[in-house]
Amino acid sequence: MKRFAAILAVMVLVALSAAAACDKDKNANTQAAVSDQSAGTREIALTGYLTDSYCGAANANANGKGCALHCMKKGAKVQLYANDKLYTLDKTSIAEGQIGVPVKVTGTLDEGTGTIKVASIEAVKQG
Repeated sequence: MKRFAAILAVMVLVALSAAAACDKDKNANTQAAVSDQSAGTREIALTGYLTDSYCGAANANANGKGCALHCMKKGAKVQLYANDKLYTLDKTSIAEGQIGVPVKVTGTLDEGTGTIKVASIEAVKQG
């Protein structure tokens, strides 16, 4: 009986860690993008990778494209990972081809919430 309980406990831990990889608390990564709450807004042009709010920086690369798209279908917000920070985008309709490649996002950054009101998103050529 003890052996069964030990095996069950290990299986539960493995299942929980796998589920947590894509279902992290939505606020955990968005808080990383929040800067000074007293700050205003400013025009920005940032280059980085689009990702999802569940996995954040872990999916901000070409290898994270599949997981990021999966998480977005499950309700994750679109985020930009640039300069070691996460920024939430107000624009949810992005092209699938913009995930997993470097992009340049221009718009207005609300420094209090870390949200970018997107004016444009364009792929950036590597090299």
